[in-house]
Amino acid sequence: MIVPACRLTGILMMNIYRARWIIPIEGPPIEHGILAVDNGQIVQVASAHEKPGLTDSAASSIQDFGESILLPGFVNAHTHLELTCYRDQLSPGPLWTWLEQLTALRFRSEAEPLEREAVRIGAAESLAAGVTCVGDISRTGLSVEVLKKSPIRKVCFLELISGASRPPNDASTLATAFEHMAKLAEPERLVIGVSPHAVYSVVREELSAVATLAKATRAPLTMHLLETDEEVAWLARGEGVVAEVLNRHSLPNADVVIDTDVLEWLSQTGVLSGSPLLAHVNYVSDRQLDRLAESRATVVWCPRAHRFFGHANHRWRAMLSRRVNVCVGTDSAASNESLSILDELRLVRRNHPDVPPEVILEMGTLRGAVGLGLDDIVGSLKLGKRADFVKVPVNPNGDKDPVLNLLDGEKAVDGVWVDGAAVV
Repeated sequence: MIVPACRLTGILMMNIYRARWIIPIEGPPIEHGILAVDNGQIVQVASAHEKPGLTDSAASSIQDFGESILLPGFVNAHTHLELTCYRDQLSPGPLWTWLEQLTALRFRSEAEPLEREAVRIGAAESLAAGVTCVGDISRTGLSVEVLKKSPIRKVCFLELISGASRPPNDASTLATAFEHMAKLAEPERLVIGVSPHAVYSVVREELSAVATLAKATRAPLTMHLLETDEEVAWLARGEGVVAEVLNRHSLPNADVVIDTDVLEWLSQTGVLSGSPLLAHVNYVSDRQLDRLAESRATVVWCPRAHRFFGHANHRWRAMLSRRVNVCVGTDSAASNESLSILDELRLVRRNHPDVPPEVILEMGTLRGAVGLGLDDIVGSLKLGKRADFVKVPVNPNGDKDPVLNLLDGEKAVDGVWVDGAAVV
C-alpha cells in the first residue's frame, strides 16, 4: 500500500517502509519495523510500537510490506562478473585443469564482447538476487565502464599478472590502467581497487609497487591466497603443478623460491599491512591463522565454488574464533550455480547448524562491507548509512525467529533498493 502525503511547503523526499520484521544486523531483529529513508539515507530504524520520532505525516510515501523481512542488501565480496558468459562450460574438478580450459576460452577472438555483455548480465542477476554491492575483479578493466551504468554498488578491482600476454602485466601498466579507470569513479558508488592476482603470478617487486599504489591512493586491494594445496607445495618447494603452469606460460615466477612464510612475504611487500581482502585462503596452518589474526586482513570464502573445485574443509570457523573478519563471495558463474549470496548463506547454514545464524548472516552483509572498506555506508540498516536494502517474504511455515526464517527457508528476494531507489 502506498499512501501519498501532501505538504504545502514543497516536495518531500522521505519514504517510510513497514514490514513484519527488520533485521538491521547491528542490533536485534525489530518486529513490526519501520525503516525511514530520506534522499537515499537511512534516517530511522525503529519499531512501530516504540512511538518513533518520525510520523507518517512527515513522509512523501508509506509502503507497508506486511509479512515480509527487510534487511541490508547482500555484499558479494569476491566475484568475476566478466566470466558469467562461461557458465556451464567448465566441469567441476581441480582448479588448475579448470584454469587452463578457461584461459583457452578467454583467448578466443570473440571473448571480449562476450565478457563485456557478461558483466552487464552478471550485475543484473546479482541485483535480482538481492546483492546490492560487489567486489568485482576484472582481468583488463573492461567491467568498469559497464558497471558504471548499473545501479549496483561496486568496488572494481584491476588485476595484475606479471608477464601476462596482455596488460596489466607489470606494475607500470597497472598504474596506467588504474589512473584511467579512476576518472570514472563515483564517491561511494564506484570505487577502483587493485588486485595483484596471487603470490605465484606476481613478482615480489611488483607486489610491493601495487601495495604502495594502494596506500598512496587509498585504493582497496584484493588478491587470491593459499587457494590450493598445489600452491602450498609450490611455496614450500618451488615445484609441482604451479611450477609447471608458470613454465608453460613463461611467467617470471617460474624459477622463484620464497624462502619464508607467505604471510611474512606479504608483510615484507607491504600487502598485509594495508587491510587487504584475501580471497579463499583454503589451505592455512595454525601459525598462519595466528598471523592473519594479528593483521587487519579480511578473508573472503566462496562456499559453493569451494565445493565445485573439491577443496578440503575450509577453516573459516577457526578464523572467526581468532577474530579474523570472514565474509563470503560467489567467485564466478563459471564455477557456481548462481551469483546469489543468500544461496551461499543458506548452504553454510545447512552444513553448519551449530554456528549462530546471526554470524552467518553477517558474513553476507556487514562483514563483506568491512572487507571492501564500505562498512561506514552499507552492510547494515543503521542511522546515517545509505539505504541499500532488500525484501524477502516471511515463510509462514518457517521459524518465528526472522533470521532462521530467512536462512532455513526458500523464499526468494522480491524487492531491492539501492540508495533508496527501487531497482528490482
